[in-house]
Amino acid sequence: MRNDSLPRDGEFKDRKNNARIPSGGMRPGQFYAAVAALVAGGLAIRVLLGIYTQGYVGDQMYFIRWMEAAMQHGVRGSYLSSDMQNYPPVFIAILEGYGHVLDFLGIEIRTAHLSSKMLPILFDLGTMAALLLLFRRWTCKRRLTLLACLAFNPALLADGAVWGQIDVFHSALMTISVLLVLTQPLAAGILIAVALLSKFQAIVVLPVLGALLLRQLLRRDWRRPLLFIAGFAIPSALTAGWFAMKGALDDMVRMAYLSATDMYPQLSLNAFNLWYHLFTNPSVHDDTIFFGGVSYKTFGFILLGVVCLFVAAYILLLRDLKTVHLLKAAALVNLAFFLLPTEIHERYGVPAMLFLLLIPFLLEPGRERIRWGVPAGLFTMSTALNIWLVLNGGFGGKWLRGGIEVSSPRFRNGDAGFGSSRHSGMNETAQGRVDISRNPNFGMDISGRGAGGMREGGFGGARQGGGFGNGSLSGWEHYFAVGMAYANLMILAWIIGAMIGDLFSRSTRKTS
Repeated sequence: MRNDSLPRDGEFKDRKNNARIPSGGMRPGQFYAAVAALVAGGLAIRVLLGIYTQGYVGDQMYFIRWMEAAMQHGVRGSYLSSDMQNYPPVFIAILEGYGHVLDFLGIEIRTAHLSSKMLPILFDLGTMAALLLLFRRWTCKRRLTLLACLAFNPALLADGAVWGQIDVFHSALMTISVLLVLTQPLAAGILIAVALLSKFQAIVVLPVLGALLLRQLLRRDWRRPLLFIAGFAIPSALTAGWFAMKGALDDMVRMAYLSATDMYPQLSLNAFNLWYHLFTNPSVHDDTIFFGGVSYKTFGFILLGVVCLFVAAYILLLRDLKTVHLLKAAALVNLAFFLLPTEIHERYGVPAMLFLLLIPFLLEPGRERIRWGVPAGLFTMSTALNIWLVLNGGFGGKWLRGGIEVSSPRFRNGDAGFGSSRHSGMNETAQGRVDISRNPNFGMDISGRGAGGMREGGFGGARQGGGFGNGSLSGWEHYFAVGMAYANLMILAWIIGAMIGDLFSRSTRKTS
């Protein structure tokens, strides 16, 4: 049975050359020309944004530090020598490789500069290529529409080419793992393990995959769960053994995973979610009692736990489980992770956005596709605006202003360098992102450090009070941001309602 397979549109046979080409009235040459045009357009926009926007130099600066440490000490040794290296080893290994390529080419890497944003841009291009390949049986029109939605996606542009972050990397790995888990469980297990070895946030999708494995085991489908577990174990065990051989496993786990919790104990780190001015100031410590002896942090986790239980029930009770149902479940749990717990950053909506974006493409044309396309489009814009407002401190033009660059001694070569119009040394200052929470201490971690690693007089530190600075949204911009938080919660409620409708409309309660 192939009920669980990815949807396949019709194909027709070209009698002249006996080749199969997708339906939709396009020849292969026309299709590939359109693909090239879309990719080129998306790349051009990203390069221009990478050059003419500053982004968040705090993250870019950390990436440069980690790159240097990995190049000097190796990936394993970098966890013993680098400060605040709180990303897992796959991304650190990619940084090391990128650094060696730049070193070979003689290119200097700097913050607020294209060289520090090319890696996210390459991840965007890789995501486009991977999804086009995965959906190669779709019609040309559907694939080109998906490619356009990725190439010109405002949230991906803001997160990668502008900010300089790599959220698309683990988001794509999570998404492709969910897409493959029903038909290629071994590959799905490998991909989700690599996602977890790239960013700890990938753990959010595990309730979906875990519920699926339980469903399969309850139905005596032993093969697929065992293949998934084997796929997950291979990169996990190899990585753990590799670090243990150098005696660095404990340090890696502590820095890359355990340090991610309680690092920034505020209600919301500029994420437009449940805790963004809907109850109180988002800079309030999340250990503060909310009601009845329950802290804000505990209450947020309870809400997320309830959503995870609902997702598990949804997967277990559906009779005819298909890939699109897993995408809906993954979109819901990732959106709930962005909206309900405390300590959430503004960029953490990117995985939910990517899952939501794909759902309409796996639905048949008609009302249902439109019903899911609207919230997907709305949350895409919400994610982009959330990132933009945080970087810019409002709707003005500051995000387009060139920032002061900070370069690394290892790469400094005395010229303007790749993708830059100016040069600056290590002792100059870089601008942190603004705080839109109306609190000058917002963004400080539990030790009093700035979230972006920026302090007055320190390495790249431009503003007192941490990497978020001390700006704020005011007037209509503040109310607009609060309205976006309400809108995001409405999208969450709509998705839950739509999934409940799936359960009842399809008569999918499990029977013996």
